[in-house]
Amino acid sequence: MTHISIVECPRDAWQGFRDFIPTGEKVNHIKMLANCGFHTIDAGSFVSPRAMPQMADARELFSALEGVKETTNTRLLSIIASEGGAKRATQFDFIDSWGYPFSVSEEFQLRNSRKNIKDGLDDLKRVKELAQKHGVELVVYLSMAFGNPYGEVYHQEMVLERLRQAEDAGADLISLSDTTGEGTTEKVVELCSLVKNESKVQWGAHMHSTYEEAAAKTTAAIEAGCTRIDTALRGFGGCPFASDALIGNMPTEKVLTAIERMEDVSHDLDPLALESAYNSALSVFSDRH
Repeated sequence: MTHISIVECPRDAWQGFRDFIPTGEKVNHIKMLANCGFHTIDAGSFVSPRAMPQMADARELFSALEGVKETTNTRLLSIIASEGGAKRATQFDFIDSWGYPFSVSEEFQLRNSRKNIKDGLDDLKRVKELAQKHGVELVVYLSMAFGNPYGEVYHQEMVLERLRQAEDAGADLISLSDTTGEGTTEKVVELCSLVKNESKVQWGAHMHSTYEEAAAKTTAAIEAGCTRIDTALRGFGGCPFASDALIGNMPTEKVLTAIERMEDVSHDLDPLALESAYNSALSVFSDRH
């Protein structure tokens, strides 16, 4: 039996919304998600409020989530885009994982962190030192792993180069990120199969997709060896630094449908708790733009 770890990403869901979502609504939604059986919840990020106004309440958000760890086995993850962000995150010793975006694309690295690849790698090494000192798992997201929307050169060997750099820098887990939905099912099979053979650490996939294509991409990734998939209920989400048009996250419900149709593949989510969380997502996100 192949078990799939599902990572829910409310942080990715609300970062694309222009209107600020009150901290209390975020906290209540994350608490509902914590009852569902997710492996990890990507809850927030320590980034510049000027660059990402929706994340200006990171300190208040995580302060309110400390009690969540007392009632669930679900892990909490925060995105860390810089050494400075990592230092702010060290104030919350109950955060299990930090996620660091490290791009295959030079253009996206500049857009997302205002660093080039070389400076991003140096920063990643400093973040690893802090993570190791504080006993935090370091998840490195290989952004633009499935293609390049900016007209830059792209090939899979570049992804493997970033993979090796991230491993050498101390990544505990690699997440192949498809920030703008470049990955067709064929590309998903090719890259996941390649990384399965090449990665020295655990790995997963953080894909973005249209709602209609998500189930096929899920099946393709799992059949190619992926056992960790990032999702967001109803597919809300997207990176505002990637392109003008946001491509949503893999919808949790579509991923589950795909998993449940496959033989000898399992997950840990509670359907009743998930239904309540789905309704919460609709309430939090549907009326905002």
